[in-house]
Formats: sequence, structure tokens, C-alpha cells
Amino acid sequence: MINKNIITVISATIIASLCCVTPVLAVLAGAGSLASSFSWLAPYHNYLVIFTILVLIYAWYDKLKPIKNIECNCDEVAFIASKKFLAIVTVFTAIMLSFPLWGDKFFTSAPSAQSCSTGACDSLTIASQKDITQNKNIHSLPILKYIQEEIINPTSYKQVACGGTGYKVLDTLMAEKQAKIEQITPPVLLKILENGDDVTLLDIREPNHNDGNKIDTIESYSITYGQIYFSAFKQLQDKDAVIVVYGKFGLVSLFVASTLKELGYKNVYSLKGGFDAWKLAGYPYEKIEK
Repeated sequence: MINKNIITVISATIIASLCCVTPVLAVLAGAGSLASSFSWLAPYHNYLVIFTILVLIYAWYDKLKPIKNIECNCDEVAFIASKKFLAIVTVFTAIMLSFPLWGDKFFTSAPSAQSCSTGACDSLTIASQKDITQNKNIHSLPILKYIQEEIINPTSYKQVACGGTGYKVLDTLMAEKQAKIEQITPPVLLKILENGDDVTLLDIREPNHNDGNKIDTIESYSITYGQIYFSAFKQLQDKDAVIVVYGKFGLVSLFVASTLKELGYKNVYSLKGGFDAWKLAGYPYEKIEK
């Protein structure tokens, strides 16, 4: 029969982790209401962590303490009551309890270690929105809000399927850029334009690839990849501005966005799927003036 101490450890671990893990599960499941279901546990997070650790220590003590040699025909210890199973539970506990220390580096919806320790249990995005008056980087806040809304309640649109270039070296480089550059979907960009938020669009398509059309906005520039180092500082003078880079398919724009980041531009995004995804979704565009 399973040891009661192990049951307590597993239960305490899950309860202690709910307020910090649930926002991520909500995003993955597409259930926005789930995110706040266990937020009431946030103020008790630290106490639950301490309780879990103490119970785990006692479980190991109980398992390792010396016992008197008594001659008996005892049945073999079941796996769920063995030291091996307790070791698995210990690893599981370590991963779950340490989630706030590394979760926000992999999931934008994961609360940071600081927010969990203070009982706020807010994700980086939500915290940024709440601290709008204290955040110096206020230009990026509307787009963060739209990105968060799309993650929780995604808008249906025709997507451009893209499995990479077919070249291992290029696909590896693309994966590296995707880890550094935030990609926004056409619905997010549409919200920005419809709400009149400040945004600068950068069209990096070559003249023979733009089919004579572009996305319409007040602040729009056309700089090809080969010109970015020489023309960026001349045309894109505000390094705090929200810049959305788009190409034909959304591949080269990742490299351009990464270059702009290296040049000191703070709020750079790449349009996922590029102009083709925008056009396929049926969103508005206009003719390029010659």
C-alpha cells in the first residue's frame, strides 16, 4: 500500500504549484478562465512550499531510518511504496516547486519567481500591464496586451503553412532567431492598426517580391535586408518605437528583426507568415505608390 507520507508530498506539491503553473496550462488549453481559478492560493504559496519540503524530508527520514531485524515472512514492498518511487516523487517535487525560477523563461504566461514569492502570481505580461505607470518601456504595452489576448482567445484566420527552408543550417538559424524575436500573428497586427496604436511597419521585401501591395499604416518604411545596416539609423530614428517587420513569408523578417535588436532597437517584432499570411487572412492592404 502506498505510503501516506508520499501521498501528502504529491498533494502538497500540486497544491503549492497550482497558482504558478495554472496560467501556463490555461494558455496551452486555450481556457482563459482557468488562469485565475487558483489565484487565491498565491498568498499561501511560500507556506505551501515550506510545508511540502518538510513533509518530503520526513518521508525520506521515515524511509531511511534503521529498523529492527525481525524474522518474518513479509511481502515484497510494492513499487509505489519503495525508495525508487519516492525518488521519482522527489524529482517531480523539485521540478514543480522550482518552476517559478525558470518557467517565465520558456512561457510568457508563467509567473516570475518574484511575483510568486510576493503572493502576486502574475505573469510577466500581466505584471507589465498592471505596472503601466512605472514601466519606462510604455510603447510596447499595447502590443503585449494584444499578444496575451490572442494566446488566450486566438482569432481564427487562414494561416500560411511553413515547415522551414529545407536546409538544416538555415532552419537551425531560424530556430535561434525565433527564440530571441517575438512573432506576432496577423490578428494582433490588425488590432494594433484598428485601435490606432503607435506602430512602425517595416517592409523588407525586395521590389520583385512585393506584388505591388503593402500593409497600410501612417508610419511605414521599406528597407530590404541588404540595406538594413545603412538605412535603419536614417529612417528608424526612434529606438523605443514598436517596430513590426514583415516580408513575404515571415522568414527573412526574423533575421532583420534580430539585426535591429542588435542595433539597439528595443521593441521589434516579426509578422508571422509575412504579407502572404496577412493577405490570405483577408486583411486590408493598399497599392504601393511608385
